[in-house]
Amino acid sequence: MGFDRLSRAGEFECGARTILRRIADDERRHDSMLSGLREALPHYVQDPAIRDRARQLHLDLSRGGAVLHLASIAGLDAAVCTILSRLLRPGLPLSGSATIRSVLSQIRGDETRHVLVSRNIALAAPDRQAVRGAAAEARAGLAELLACGADAFEALGVDPDRLVRDIAALPNGLLPR
Repeated sequence: MGFDRLSRAGEFECGARTILRRIADDERRHDSMLSGLREALPHYVQDPAIRDRARQLHLDLSRGGAVLHLASIAGLDAAVCTILSRLLRPGLPLSGSATIRSVLSQIRGDETRHVLVSRNIALAAPDRQAVRGAAAEARAGLAELLACGADAFEALGVDPDRLVRDIAALPNGLLPR
């Protein structure tokens, strides 16, 4: 896991490494929670090309060192919060299930905290332009992946074009210059 690796990075002080280990624990818990939801859903065969793109996006995150990796994660985790918020809007299919709403709300809350941690550590870096660039690039890659699932978002009541556009844009206040 990325946060496990980052928690061992010598670039960070002891306190930051401890927080990153806690986030790694959260991510393992999220995986477990999502696995439980996946088991309740019909089997889905993922397009190998999309899986390969997702794998490449994941590999690209660690380019440039630990600080830029955290900047990328801040951008992606903020995007995840946006996606989950849109999926959980009242009246949409996923918000009608108490179990799904509970799981996704817990994950969204944790991801919000992860954004703050990753953002604050990344903002300590002297090269703010590189930090912003890493986050923007990660979000652009995620937006490209999300566009491949436009039909699924539409079926869930989420406007895929608006979602992709919003995910592709780095929010102004996330990583200021």
